[in-house]
Amino acid sequence: MQPQLSRFLSLLLLLVGLFGITYGQANKSNQKDTANAKSFVAKMQEFAKTSALSSAADFETDKAEQVQEATLVEIKKNVQKAKLYLRTGLDTVAAKNELSLIAKYANLAGDGVFADKETPRTYRNLVSTQKLLNALLERCNLQKTKLDNHKKQLSQFKYQIDSLSKTKELFSFPKDSAKLSKYMQTLVVLAREVAPIDSVIDQSIMQTQSLQNQASLQAYSLENHLDEVTHFQQQMSDQLFHPELSYLWQSSEIFRPFGQIIDYSVQKSELILRFFTLSNVGILACALLLLLVCYSFVLSLKSAYRKEAAGQAVGKEHLIIRHPLLSAIFIIANLSQFLFNAPPFIFSLCFWLVAAIALTLLMRGYITRFWMYAWLGMLLLFVLSAIDNLILQASGSERWYMLILSVAGLILGFLIFKKGKREELKESLIVYAIGLMVVLEVFALIFNLLGSYNLAKSLLVAGYVNVIIAIMFLWMVRLINQGLQLAFNLYARQDKSLFFMNFDKVGQKAPILLYVLLVIGWLILFGRNFPAYAFIVEPVRNFFFDQRAIGSYTFSISSLILFFFVVSVSVVISKVVSFFAVDKRTFSKQDDKKGIGSWILLIRITIILLGLFLAFAAVGIPIDKIAIVLGALGVGIGFGLQSLVNNLVSGLVIAFEKPLNLEDEVEIAGKSGTVKSIGFRSSIISTFDGAEMVMPNGDLLNSHLINWSSGSSKRRTSVVLHIAHGANLKKVQQDILALLLADERILKHPEPTVFFKDISPEALEMQVFYWSRQTKQLAEIKSDVIVAINQLFIKNDIQIPYPKQEVFVHPAELKKNKT
Repeated sequence: MQPQLSRFLSLLLLLVGLFGITYGQANKSNQKDTANAKSFVAKMQEFAKTSALSSAADFETDKAEQVQEATLVEIKKNVQKAKLYLRTGLDTVAAKNELSLIAKYANLAGDGVFADKETPRTYRNLVSTQKLLNALLERCNLQKTKLDNHKKQLSQFKYQIDSLSKTKELFSFPKDSAKLSKYMQTLVVLAREVAPIDSVIDQSIMQTQSLQNQASLQAYSLENHLDEVTHFQQQMSDQLFHPELSYLWQSSEIFRPFGQIIDYSVQKSELILRFFTLSNVGILACALLLLLVCYSFVLSLKSAYRKEAAGQAVGKEHLIIRHPLLSAIFIIANLSQFLFNAPPFIFSLCFWLVAAIALTLLMRGYITRFWMYAWLGMLLLFVLSAIDNLILQASGSERWYMLILSVAGLILGFLIFKKGKREELKESLIVYAIGLMVVLEVFALIFNLLGSYNLAKSLLVAGYVNVIIAIMFLWMVRLINQGLQLAFNLYARQDKSLFFMNFDKVGQKAPILLYVLLVIGWLILFGRNFPAYAFIVEPVRNFFFDQRAIGSYTFSISSLILFFFVVSVSVVISKVVSFFAVDKRTFSKQDDKKGIGSWILLIRITIILLGLFLAFAAVGIPIDKIAIVLGALGVGIGFGLQSLVNNLVSGLVIAFEKPLNLEDEVEIAGKSGTVKSIGFRSSIISTFDGAEMVMPNGDLLNSHLINWSSGSSKRRTSVVLHIAHGANLKKVQQDILALLLADERILKHPEPTVFFKDISPEALEMQVFYWSRQTKQLAEIKSDVIVAINQLFIKNDIQIPYPKQEVFVHPAELKKNKT
């Protein structure tokens, strides 16, 4: 810009000089040659055009230099970013190896289904193949997504570098030779830096494209295999009662070597367990957290029980607190398996074995020896049948093994029913589960003999799974009921109006809801053993999970159920917190409890608000929809909900300012009572008359509230006395003070005082003041003080004046005499 400025100043000085010369010559001569004047104007115009063009060219040159500098810097930045991404981005070698492993595992999954078809397809192999193919498809899609993102990022780098390299200002070369030379050197250095990266990006894009094609083909193949597996399962379900093999005593089929079948089954089961575990690490962490919470709760129950029982040993009937860790493991192992979506059999087996071992240790010494042996026998047969269920291909040896297991189950069931020691059972419903086991084993034996291998194996495994799961679920309900009973007996009893759970029936009999949930869970675990289960459940699953639309908003039945479930759980948790927070055993001193009550409301509000946000997030309701609802609520508030909002806001004010707490003795509008609850809209005050006064929070704040429990927790009481004239006032004062100081319930600091208030013709009026702790015995203390003072007056013959009125009667005769 400096050359333009100097050129402009020179032109300006030249014009000023020429104007001065012309003006001087005009003073000397008034005549001027017209041709010379025109020539001068033309020259000046030509000079102006040339200067303007030169200035514009210089401006464009300066602008091009700035664009060139910025473009070169941006190209270098993108090159550096591309280098860093190529070093730290997707490892294509690892992706290639992963796709190779997926192909290898897919071949293993298809063994006995799509390959080696000389043996009949089995239901267990189809289910395992489906689980494994689903896991492989998930991993394949994950790799495909990574490759897509990788290619997109590489293409973006290439596009940015190419687009910047084609900026037209880069090809506007300086006219100055020195600047041109320097600029060309810069371009050469940049080209040497960009060219290798550009080449590497091209190679990476081609390699990624090849891997993308491989991943797409692999995913397409896995999807086709899954469709075939579903078709085979449908065929097997339709032909459930058709024998696949010949009679057991006429078995002539040629099977694969049994050792090879075992090796294949182990490899496949190991893969399924590993893949499913890795994909559900978060849920496993949640299960461990639930275990920790359950264990902590049972430990708190045990600690509270020992305090209540003054250190005595835990009774045999309280099984849950005798073994807190085992009880927690058993309960969570049974419940947490329902957190997983369609777990494979081997994964569920791990939970069942953990729960069964924990229950065995719990029942040791608690049930009779006969039923302990019966449980161990059924557990052993369950483990053996589970091992058989992990064998994925049929063989003649396995069919005889299944026959032995079925016969063993029948013998065990026969012995249990023959002994008939039902009176020793802790849970009578176990008998029905054992009976169902015997029936299923009978049919398993029959179908195995007739050659219906898949149905026989399903019935065999279902029989033992049925009885073990039923027994564990019944004992789980028993332990949960014990825990609820102990919690109700050991913790403070809050008013039923403040807590919806009726604990009066807890412990007497387990709630029917627990048994309903038990049956539903049992049906799910029992039904998974049969081929038709998936086709029965699929329509139900579609009904709950299919997306529906109302306008632009989409939802599913399951999301709505989840919404109400999360909200309900948050409300229940908030009430449970308030229930246990007022437990008197939690606080050793009254002062430690001060201030807790009002904070419970804040905690409850926080829990409920968090539950609402989680519920909205689970359903997927956008924030703008919530804003519309809040706006509509604002209109409603403006028209008719002022009092409700006033009470809600007043509840928050009470929670923050804490003018009163739970168990505080208050006086409102002449009514005295104890604060029992501080709710969202209203608070409950239990009056000394036995009634419950429900007061809106807004009225509570606007009233003249007297809180006798706040401050120093001391209260002054006064007693007004009247004594007859002639009493020794000094002695009366000393005796009353001595009487008050002798009472331990009356505080020595501040000291009690006795004042003579007034003197009248009828009596001497005195007033007694004393301080005591703010307790519920105030009326009792005052009553005792009055009784003691009365005894003192009787002992010292101190008269209490009575109202007197003199009536003078004038006889009529006397009145006449006076007149």
